[in-house]
Amino acid sequence: MASATVTESKALVLHGAKDLRLESRTVSPPTGNEVQVAVRATGICGSDLHYYNHGRNGDFVLRQPMVPGHESSGVVTAVGPDVKTLRVGDRVALEVGVPCGGCLFCKQDRYNLCVNMRFRSSAKVFPHFDGTLMEITNHPEHMCHKLPDNVSFLGGALAEPLAVCLHAVRRSRPPTKEDVELARSLNEETAALIFGAGAVGLLLAAALAVSQNFTSIVIADIDAGRLEVAKSFNLGLKTTLITRSATPPPPKDAPQAEQTAYALQTAQETANLIKEAHGVPNGFARVYDCTGVPSCVQAGIYASAPGGMLVQIGMGSPVQTLPIGAAALREVDLVGVFRYDRFAYPAALELLKNEVFQRIENKIVTHRVKLAEDGQGVRAFTLAGKGVDENGVPVVKVMIEG
Repeated sequence: MASATVTESKALVLHGAKDLRLESRTVSPPTGNEVQVAVRATGICGSDLHYYNHGRNGDFVLRQPMVPGHESSGVVTAVGPDVKTLRVGDRVALEVGVPCGGCLFCKQDRYNLCVNMRFRSSAKVFPHFDGTLMEITNHPEHMCHKLPDNVSFLGGALAEPLAVCLHAVRRSRPPTKEDVELARSLNEETAALIFGAGAVGLLLAAALAVSQNFTSIVIADIDAGRLEVAKSFNLGLKTTLITRSATPPPPKDAPQAEQTAYALQTAQETANLIKEAHGVPNGFARVYDCTGVPSCVQAGIYASAPGGMLVQIGMGSPVQTLPIGAAALREVDLVGVFRYDRFAYPAALELLKNEVFQRIENKIVTHRVKLAEDGQGVRAFTLAGKGVDENGVPVVKVMIEG
């Protein structure tokens, strides 16, 4: 067991909306089953951006200064007295949700639904549980996963969003090889549609291409630059650029019923255009929404095949108007996804060993900044929120490195 002493760690601390400061935090030696980790890479996620831009993420409001960040990897620098398997020098990915371990959901391996969950960088609990945008942190051994030798620290940080994707895939019950063969014998498609070509959408597309049996995978987005990133994967992914409807919207002061009718009509037009463009007249077997944008969720229902499924991954507007009748009449299942269960992280790290993910890592991680450099934290969050950098290069995933 390596000994450790109280040490100082640089950390990016969020005090309120747009108030991010580089500060020093005291880190105590690891105790019990904790390991101390020197954080090497942390990705900026959509929830981090919500906290940065608004001081809140949905109903979770910042009530005290908090360190953001939860997509992380690093190297073990010290271990507590009860640590069994990890050693100093081990490279690890941090699974940053810490469940109670004793409730019904934890016992059923659905720890993401644990009502006593403490998730790093979330303001749901108070006092808040600091995230990982710091140089050094302590974390329970059983929530640290050894990185495969051929997976970099950047790849280890991508394990978190990839785990979200794999949990979504598991919940979507993808078509089997036999399902696809039957569909092909009837000249039918068993295709997948993904709304959103951000990091989660791109990782999901790669995961589906590598591990599932869809006849084709289509990614739709409003950003042509991000769709070009998807094409550069060379995985046969198809893309659709979503454009504004040619039908002018009603005036802003129009009755709500008129605005709703226009939104649903536009969503149906979008769905029909995507189906027609990709030769899937009966709709997509699975639709994965990674945006949370109401127009995409609506279009996803219309784009689904009879007996299909819309999988909601993106956390968007908490209240939405959806064409439930269009889903019910065609038995389209609506499935929600919240983070990931206990199976997802090991599966993500196994998939990251695949040469495809080795090849596309630097296409997804488009920008890297140093944590301890003044002003770089704010620049990182600004980049992540803009979609393009100072030179017009598309931003997909920003990593802050220790």
